Amino acid sequence: MIEFITAGFSELMRVVNQIPGGYIYLFLFGIAFLENIFPPIPGDTFTIIGGYLAATGKLALIPTAAFIMLGTIASIMVVYYIGYHGGHEYLARKNFRIFSTEDLAKVDRWFARHGAGTLLVSRFIVGGRVAIALGAGISKYPPERMLLFSTISSLCFHGLLIALAYGMNAYVDSIVDGFNWYNKIILAILAVVVILWLGFVAKRIWHERKKT
Repeated sequence: MIEFITAGFSELMRVVNQIPGGYIYLFLFGIAFLENIFPPIPGDTFTIIGGYLAATGKLALIPTAAFIMLGTIASIMVVYYIGYHGGHEYLARKNFRIFSTEDLAKVDRWFARHGAGTLLVSRFIVGGRVAIALGAGISKYPPERMLLFSTISSLCFHGLLIALAYGMNAYVDSIVDGFNWYNKIILAILAVVVILWLGFVAKRIWHERKKT
C-alpha cells in the first residue's frame, strides 16, 4: 500500500492501464471515495489520469467525470454524517482542552456565517477537505446545503483537472508536477495555521493552570 501511495505518475499510470477498460471506472470511483477516508491516497492524481485516459480514447469523458464525482461526494457525505450524528454532543459533553465548548461554539458560528463559501472552496483546500466536511457535520450544517455546495465545489475542482488533462494530454506530466507544487504550498500554509492554533491552545491551557 505504501508503495502504491508514493509511486510516481508513470507508475500509477501503468497500474491503471493494467485494469480492464470497464473496471477502470469502478477503480476511479473507489479511489475518489477512499481518498477522503484515507487522505494519503493520491486521489487527485488519479483524476488527472482519468482525464488523460479519456483524451486517449480508452475511457469516455462523461462517465469518467461522473464516477470520480460520485466517489468524492459519497465519501464527503460519509465524513459529514460522522460529525453530524453524535459529534457535536460528544465534544460538548467531553469539553476537551484542545477542542473546548468555546471552540465548538466558534465552529458553529463560522458555519452559520460562512458555511456556503467555505464549502464552495473546500475541494481546492488540499489537506483541509475532510476537516471541513467533519466540521460542517459537527456544526449541524443543513444536509441539503452541504450536498449542494460540496457538489459544486467538486464539480469545479475535478472538472478543471479533467479538462486540463483532456485538453493538454501531451503535457500531462507537467500538469501533475504543477499540481504537486500547488499541494505542497497549500499544505505548508495549513501546517502554519495548525501550529499557530496549537500554540494558541497551549497558551490558553497555561493561563488556565495559572489561575488554578
